[in-house]
Amino acid sequence: MKRPLVEVDGVGWPVDGAQVAIVEAGTVLVQLRPWPPGWEMPGGHCEDGEEPAVTAAREAEEETGLRIRIVGLVGVYTWDGLRSSGDVLYRGEVIGGRRRRSIEGLMTRRVTERQVPRTAFPWIAQRVTDALASARGADPVHRVQPVTLVHVAAFGSAWLRAPMERLLAKLR
Repeated sequence: MKRPLVEVDGVGWPVDGAQVAIVEAGTVLVQLRPWPPGWEMPGGHCEDGEEPAVTAAREAEEETGLRIRIVGLVGVYTWDGLRSSGDVLYRGEVIGGRRRRSIEGLMTRRVTERQVPRTAFPWIAQRVTDALASARGADPVHRVQPVTLVHVAAFGSAWLRAPMERLLAKLR
């Protein structure tokens, strides 16, 4: 399969997947994926011959029930380390549908840059920041996002810490 290219600053970057940041009132919609568990934006792998923007809108509807219109390019994110692919992130707006749960999105929530859950995938905080900047008129970005064993261990330990911290907060 030939990977589609998405252009940022005159450079075509190959991507395997596409996501959409549904930005509304200074927040971005994230969803809890069941496996591996973590908070993520709607999206998925590009099917053979499918334009990445079409992938992002299709996956958002499959995962959230919301019909999305792509309104801008947030950026392209290439991986360094344990993964060696790239993803594109678009900005979208809801044009129909009804939010619902799915096998790929157990629940959704809207977050600001300061509200990204600790149990979000390690790359999501930067993407939320970039999506909100895009909504304010920033140019698309290209970022290299590292994925190392340290990132994986930190992410895994966040899932262990979160319930304990909630319990301790209730006891205080």
